[in-house]
Amino acid sequence: MVTVIDRPDVTLAALYLTASLRLMQMTWHSTALTDGTAAAWQNASTGPTVVFHHATALGPRCYAPFLSNLGTTYHLKALAMRTLWQDAPPPNRKREWDLFADDLIEWIEATQDTPILAMGHSIGAATTAMAAVKRPDLFKGLVLIEPSGVTRRIRLLLKMIPYRLRQSKGPAAEVLNGPTHWPHLEAAFAYYRASKAYRRFDDATLRGLIDALTVATDTGIRLEYPRNWEAHLYATPPLILPTLKRLCVPTEVIIGKPSLFMDPSIARSLRDSRPDMTFQSLPDYGHLLPLEAPTQVAAAARTALDRLA
Repeated sequence: MVTVIDRPDVTLAALYLTASLRLMQMTWHSTALTDGTAAAWQNASTGPTVVFHHATALGPRCYAPFLSNLGTTYHLKALAMRTLWQDAPPPNRKREWDLFADDLIEWIEATQDTPILAMGHSIGAATTAMAAVKRPDLFKGLVLIEPSGVTRRIRLLLKMIPYRLRQSKGPAAEVLNGPTHWPHLEAAFAYYRASKAYRRFDDATLRGLIDALTVATDTGIRLEYPRNWEAHLYATPPLILPTLKRLCVPTEVIIGKPSLFMDPSIARSLRDSRPDMTFQSLPDYGHLLPLEAPTQVAAAARTALDRLA
């Protein structure tokens, strides 16, 4: 049977998420922490527990296609960072990415009984590594997908620039000046389709991602992830290599093509200094690889998790 689609802006996005969720029903679970109520998107699998930490500007729902490929084997718990909590305080310029590592530690202590497998993407990978350095006893193994951070040179330059000025230039300024509301998904699609960051996404995948990025309003849709948090995180990237080198938990790293968000020198130095870590390279995909190529990246993640489990 052939179905004629009259509203591609709605139906393709719905099909994208529905197909993923059909394979893996997920529900939200709340946990009261010191600074607010954390929420984790979980499936009902009885396999080994894997906690997932998402990237900047993306919530757990954005990873539905990626996570659905792992959901038949693993008990997934995609923890939303405080950026998406309903009652969390606003950004504090004195606290950088390590704040999310502390949240992750507190949530694991409150909800998990045994050391867990943990997986993260971008800032989620970096903060998962930070948490594992602070509390290795909580972790059985790590899968780090494109762990973000900056080189020592960039970190020193940023420290010389006042916080307010850091927010007026580069990626932070771009997000603060960017739109947050659209009358409908197709208008948001036109905005994201013009972005270089999403040039490798096919149209259906991009529409599905936008649907997961946004929530409905009386006048259309808006971004779920707050722009002020996004700008704060772009203005406060950590020197990540020392953290990665200090990991004493079994770790596997998945990387895409070189990008601004993971300098190739960081990957090279980590490979040289930690031959015990396993690296998988997927050079056909960019920094957003779990969203861009969910099936391929899930296969790499499954291989890593199976070795660590």
